[in-house]
Amino acid sequence: MQELPTTASEQRLQDNQLPQRWRGKSQFTIAAPRFGTGVDFLTTWQAWQADPQRCARLHFIAIEPHPLQPATLRELLANYAELQPLAAELIAHYPPLLDGFHRLTFAQGRLTLTLCFMAVPTALAELVARVDVWYSPEHLIPALEPWYALPAPSPVTHANVIGGGIAGCQIAHALAKRGWEVTLYERHTRLAMEASGNRAGVLIPKMTSEAGWGETFYRQAFWFAVQQIRQLQAAGQVIDWAQCGALQLAHEPREAARQQALRARELPADFIQILDQAEASAVAGIPLPSGASYFPQAGWLNPASWCTALVAQANIEVRTLTDASVLPVDGVTIIASGREADRFAASQFLPFMPVLGQTSVASASAFSEQLKTTLGHEGYLTPALAGQHIFGATFVRNKREPTLDAATDTVNHQQLAQYLPDFAASFGTVASSHAAIRMTTPDRYPVVGALPDVAFFQQAYAELRHGRANQPFPLAHYQPGVWIAAGFGSRGLTTSGLCAELLAALLTGEPLPVQATLYRHLHPARFLIRQLKRG
Repeated sequence: MQELPTTASEQRLQDNQLPQRWRGKSQFTIAAPRFGTGVDFLTTWQAWQADPQRCARLHFIAIEPHPLQPATLRELLANYAELQPLAAELIAHYPPLLDGFHRLTFAQGRLTLTLCFMAVPTALAELVARVDVWYSPEHLIPALEPWYALPAPSPVTHANVIGGGIAGCQIAHALAKRGWEVTLYERHTRLAMEASGNRAGVLIPKMTSEAGWGETFYRQAFWFAVQQIRQLQAAGQVIDWAQCGALQLAHEPREAARQQALRARELPADFIQILDQAEASAVAGIPLPSGASYFPQAGWLNPASWCTALVAQANIEVRTLTDASVLPVDGVTIIASGREADRFAASQFLPFMPVLGQTSVASASAFSEQLKTTLGHEGYLTPALAGQHIFGATFVRNKREPTLDAATDTVNHQQLAQYLPDFAASFGTVASSHAAIRMTTPDRYPVVGALPDVAFFQQAYAELRHGRANQPFPLAHYQPGVWIAAGFGSRGLTTSGLCAELLAALLTGEPLPVQATLYRHLHPARFLIRQLKRG
């Protein structure tokens, strides 16, 4: 596809009365049905950056059914000297060529680029945005169903976030970037004490044999998390993490079949590689019993260090030793309190399920020190961190209180020995590492968004039980000022960042960073609607 010259991109700005139209506004959204080499985006970025009266936040949405390879993009953009160094920054954050929405942020979070790698009709059907300017004839974005209608943007810009784990810290960060004042309530002496309190967790996407919405969610969230960590580090924040790669062993026949199905999909090698036994062993640095799927951009991470980096902003006040048992009445309140997320009257209708997980720690040996990546089987294993390996974790349903149990360490060690017997046998002392309750949901998606007015939903949408989804219905009503981000299960490290970005977009009226279908999958009212439809 031949890209328009820069002068044509400048003409596009003039044709749409830019920069005049964005001046003095808090935010402005531009959408384009093609991305190509990104010259339109880069020219717009350059004009916005040079305008002293620019809008506070600029959103650029671009659809591209045939995205360019990074090397090709780099070669073509080298011809535009006037767009450097913006072009170099774009290339540095360019996502893997995977179908879906990819949210990129620039200019300290004040500029967002949402790349929609899919066919134009598909993208338009999934886009949820109030577009101010189309760089083409205007396109129609379908409305959501009435029961999933977007909540009104918040008229206030102060948020109370309940819970100082990774979810709460991500929300505080996302809103503070947008200029909000945030008060973060944590009942313990410091952040990341419960489900986010593990010494090390693994940041990795979850893949399925065939593409589906679950995989799409995890892929997009994983890439968002990796980019966020890189940007925080570039800004001088210290995060204890290693992008050492992650191997998921083909440890049983179903997993081996899944990996062969993934190989047949020919996904980008910079995202995933399917390795045989010899290749996987070479990557791991130790002999492995099977092949594996390899995620070169994954790794291990200390959640507490990430939380600390996220809240290192002047407009975030952290209040430790503060148990917010009653929802604050001033500003917006966001429930992100993990295992306590359903203790409030506003959220008690949600079908959260508690799960106890315990990890163990073992002294490394000369042999185990050779492991270079994280390893997954039925559980996970980290490389040696300060002379110790973290491994586990158990998955015990319907437990509300976390307790460390030496017998559970035996279970974790036996599980590891089943798949990596020589490795497990080489360990020194095995002890308990961390135990926590993780809240999950029946459909395994977290719950993100405005909390619905339950009584209104049950009355207004009662006719859904008769299959009358196409009749006129009123738009959804939500509980005033109460929002939620919870139910992340054991995947909060990977998914909480993108979910916080979604929550911030809803609160501020920005374009959503995810597809409409994913928004429905995450919506707090989805369980009410399913129940109404079942009668």
